[in-house]
Amino acid sequence: MFILVRLITDIIIISLSYILAYSIKFNLFSWAGIFSFPLFQYANYLLFILFIYLLVFFFVGMYKLRKGFLIEFDELWGIFFSLITAWSILIVLTFIRGEYEYSRPIILLSWPISFIALTVARQVILRIELIVRAKGYGSKKAAIIGLGQLAQTVAQKIKEHPAYGVNFVGFIGENGQECLGKLVDINRIVDQNKIEILYIADKSISREKLTELAEFCAQRGISLGTIPDVFEILTTSPSVEDIEGLPIVSLKETRFTPLNRFFKRTFDLVLSLFGIIIFAVPMIIIAILVRITSPGGPAVYKQERVGRQGKVFNVCKFRTMIPNAEESTGPILATEDDPRKTAFGKFLRMTNLDELPQLFNILEGDMSFVGPRPERPEFVREFRQLIPKYMERHKIRPGLAGWAQLHGGYNMPAEEKIKYDLYYVENWSFLLDIKIILKYIQIAFTLQRRN
Repeated sequence: MFILVRLITDIIIISLSYILAYSIKFNLFSWAGIFSFPLFQYANYLLFILFIYLLVFFFVGMYKLRKGFLIEFDELWGIFFSLITAWSILIVLTFIRGEYEYSRPIILLSWPISFIALTVARQVILRIELIVRAKGYGSKKAAIIGLGQLAQTVAQKIKEHPAYGVNFVGFIGENGQECLGKLVDINRIVDQNKIEILYIADKSISREKLTELAEFCAQRGISLGTIPDVFEILTTSPSVEDIEGLPIVSLKETRFTPLNRFFKRTFDLVLSLFGIIIFAVPMIIIAILVRITSPGGPAVYKQERVGRQGKVFNVCKFRTMIPNAEESTGPILATEDDPRKTAFGKFLRMTNLDELPQLFNILEGDMSFVGPRPERPEFVREFRQLIPKYMERHKIRPGLAGWAQLHGGYNMPAEEKIKYDLYYVENWSFLLDIKIILKYIQIAFTLQRRN
């Protein structure tokens, strides 16, 4: 339904933007002037314009269901990119077809009008759609195969984010809370509960059973999904090569090419300089308050962390704990209700202001704005022995903002963090970085430590 609403809205706004642009060009600012637009004379031209715009919108994905975080930004970027693309095509066509030369000013004038109008209209439609989805309308019923911790985590995520359009019905497995029945009864379970999506969160299921489930879902028109482990994340979208008829499957390579690294580093350099200038005075005030509220220790606390390629560097943070906090305990992970925090330190952590000195780490090149959060050498030595592919996260610079922290907070277990870190490394894009930064700004303003 909402796809049709968007389509009709796009047609109306694009048409009106060209009519309004025509009126501005010919100084027809009155209602009578706007209605004097020679519609029949320009009908074919307007239909051609609509065809180009809607075709571009379709290929950009503007009529697909949006999921994920900061989808408002995805919508805004999609509108901007689609309009720029369609606008460029039309401008080029005016040079190819000389008789359309007079229409270039109208095309130029229509762009800002359509951008503003489409942005407002589509954001309103998206907001209404999210509210409707959150109430369960149009949601697809889903069941999870498995009863372990992984299955519980998946169910919790679905319940926490109803706007994704998925309605959790129950588990399939042995007897337990919210269990719909055993896997052997899957036909009855699907029929009784009208299941449309199945998620496999049980790693003990054999390949033969997985094949049976895949065939069953294909016959019944049910979507089937599995929850990946670390190796599956690493082998997402593998490349296939051929050596004299012998297929060779290669693991997916990182997107951090030398050119991408250059652009990411340039972005970090410019933004960190800007941030240091903007927050210079607040950082001085915070440093003074740290010394006043907790005398006997430095305002800025330096701690060894492991960076890119295993290089050890000193990360800078405003001190939020009592002086010599680890004197009796040694290196331990901080907790949400850590008794070693000072009163002012709790405020700094709650507002994320304790991270501000890391702007200097970014400027020096030890860190990036976005990347896996850096860990201490003691924990890295421990995790690399326990968690497969753990050192893969050190292929890139650690970040002030992390993909894992957005999805599970700072207290997420290391074996869970690595999944998100590897996903980020394998699926990096500049647009993803921008979205993560915007999400962190939102978290800071809402006084949250995690999503």
